[in-house]
Amino acid sequence: MDERLIAADPREVRRHMARAFLATPSISTEQGEIRLAPHQVEAASRLLDLLGACGGAVLADATGLGKTYVAIAIARVMGPTVVVAPAALRGMWRESLERCDVVARIDSYEALSRGPPLVSSRPALLVLDEAHHARNPRARRYAAIADLAWGTRVLLLSATPIHNRARDLRALVALFLGSRAFAMTDDELRGVMVQRTPRSLGRVNGSLPVIGAPRWLDVPGDADTLRTIKTLPPAVPVADGASAHALLQLGLIRAWTSSHAALRAMLKRRLRRAALLSVALDSGRLPDRRELASWPVVDGAIQLGFPELVSGTGSVADVMATRERLDRHVDGVRRILAALDCANGAGDEARTRLLCSIRDRHPGTPIVAFTQFADTAESMFRAAVHQGGVALVSGHGARIVSGSVSVDEIVRGFDTVESSRASAMPLELLIATDVLSEGLSLRRAGVIVHLDLPWTMARLEQRVGRLRRFGSRHERIAVYAIGPPVGARELMTVVRALQRKSRLASTISGTEELQSSLPLLGTRLSRATSAIGRRAETGAMEELRRALSAWDKGTHVVYEPLEPDARCVALGLVTDGRRYRLVAVIHDDVSARPSDLLRAVQVLSVTGRDTSDVWPRQSVDAVIAAIAKWLDEERGREMTKPATDTPSPAHVAVLRALQECLTRAPRAERAALMKRVDHCRQLVIDARGIGAELALARLVSGAEPLTLDALEQLLTSRTPPHTTARGTTILRTVVAFDGDRILAVCADSGCTPSAGSMPIALEASVSFPACDTR
Repeated sequence: MDERLIAADPREVRRHMARAFLATPSISTEQGEIRLAPHQVEAASRLLDLLGACGGAVLADATGLGKTYVAIAIARVMGPTVVVAPAALRGMWRESLERCDVVARIDSYEALSRGPPLVSSRPALLVLDEAHHARNPRARRYAAIADLAWGTRVLLLSATPIHNRARDLRALVALFLGSRAFAMTDDELRGVMVQRTPRSLGRVNGSLPVIGAPRWLDVPGDADTLRTIKTLPPAVPVADGASAHALLQLGLIRAWTSSHAALRAMLKRRLRRAALLSVALDSGRLPDRRELASWPVVDGAIQLGFPELVSGTGSVADVMATRERLDRHVDGVRRILAALDCANGAGDEARTRLLCSIRDRHPGTPIVAFTQFADTAESMFRAAVHQGGVALVSGHGARIVSGSVSVDEIVRGFDTVESSRASAMPLELLIATDVLSEGLSLRRAGVIVHLDLPWTMARLEQRVGRLRRFGSRHERIAVYAIGPPVGARELMTVVRALQRKSRLASTISGTEELQSSLPLLGTRLSRATSAIGRRAETGAMEELRRALSAWDKGTHVVYEPLEPDARCVALGLVTDGRRYRLVAVIHDDVSARPSDLLRAVQVLSVTGRDTSDVWPRQSVDAVIAAIAKWLDEERGREMTKPATDTPSPAHVAVLRALQECLTRAPRAERAALMKRVDHCRQLVIDARGIGAELALARLVSGAEPLTLDALEQLLTSRTPPHTTARGTTILRTVVAFDGDRILAVCADSGCTPSAGSMPIALEASVSFPACDTR
């Protein structure tokens, strides 16, 4: 901050404030063969700042904005990097790293589910691509990732970090902030996120295709099949399970709304399961889940073990009653199959005709059709393959009319926009399961078809994001959804779940990315998310940065007319010598919330208004006093924090144990022991992340008392990602008030506030933490 800055023109002060607030670490545009777009350079710079301050960050940019190359640019700066991604994306990551001439180790979530990786040294950066795969703290992979994240900086990549509940995002942030992430407010969560959409990045909006409004395409109903599903008798649970009959019926209805082929395959699996249980009942026992999964099925035939050798399961109290229940369930399954036989595949034929009509409606435009059921994809592929130019990708691999091919070859064919490359495999229709709905680019396609509704809104967004990419030759992406059979009211359970999850996600991540899918779920949800969008909290930070960029460039942004009482605002810039914060004064209230800052910037940006009666002399003094009071309150909040800054019960328990170690020591040895205990205490305080908390909890809950040797051995191998800086720093505030008049005051040196045409240099002593997410 230049204390000597004197600006008669308020625009110069605004420019100075904007540049100070927007300043981020610089990063190279050239990354090997890749040249980063301006918005990617900005994201990488902002993330570097967050990684240094907080030990981690979330990049939640909309699909198609190039998160992969942003992460690689950061990896080039940070050093040794480990990338964890879905197994299907490892090839994409290898190719992208090679193009950028960056070396990193690549692991998969599937591999981490089997056990922690063997690492010879701790990486400097851990990148979790499609990070929502690590959102479940109870999963084995979460524990492995938490241990890997402890002692390194963590970069989370996900356009859809929230799938089912708000704890999804908090569990991810806990990887680098620890259990205090579960107590953070929504504003604090957004403080560790960089999240842009094409709309918030107005300057690149024209580079991405527009997503068209989705169109429903209905298929005829099948009342007999639906009735038999609803009357299906309950199944016999395994020895360590429950019936969950309602969930079973919902699963069958969802398969039916996808295709008759998917329902038929699910019913055949039910019959095979019943056969396994029947054989086990012959010996008077029931298998558990693990044993049931261990009996292989080859070409539809079940290879049974000897039921007398079953271990770990108890005998059945009433074998006859259990067998009768099993027989009733089998009879119900066969009735559903008979109803499907009577329908004679009419529903699947109708779906095939609809898909063909979409091809006729968009001649020459490649199409991608997504489904969550592999059997639906197989059925649609067999029905459409005779038309030519059709490919199938599922968890079993990829196929075209001539036979099996590699998945990477199909993906490259739908990603390459140059006609010379695409003509090598002239594919015009790709039928894929959701195995391709994440992380990959299918930008050659211009039409997307939802063959069914997935369980989360995030999956719908991810599907659309495969086509909306930079470099697409299409100005608009057409979206179709083949609706459930007429009369499938039971599917409203799925729709209601999607509505609830979309409302939850939009409170933190905004509503813009949902717009392409909301019409599929009804007008009520659209109204609800519109109300959330009007609160202006979710996208306020990005809109604020956009407005401040206009200040920096001296460009004019047109805002809506101001309310009569909306003009009394001031704006302050606070720095601790390392980072800057803006402070808004609206009437008598002082706030650092992005929405309030945006409102103040918008007011100050309006020109050509009468300010003769705004901010009279006595109000100027009130503004100065309000900012000084706010700084005092910030100092007070810091002073009331615990001196040890313990973020979790595990930290508290270990620190208490350290104190007990010192207390138990003989008085003559305490002076010599004090230095070592202080060193261990600092190691504990610096240990951040849920992985550190789990390790500390295991250490303090052991059968043996905590020893300094064990604690040092555990903690010294993990270099903390950052050190929390404490102490008093001098903050300087520049206030541009009312956009037309500038004041000058030096509060700490006893100067009397006075009006003038120069910026305020308001100094106060306050202590800020290294990471402030307010």
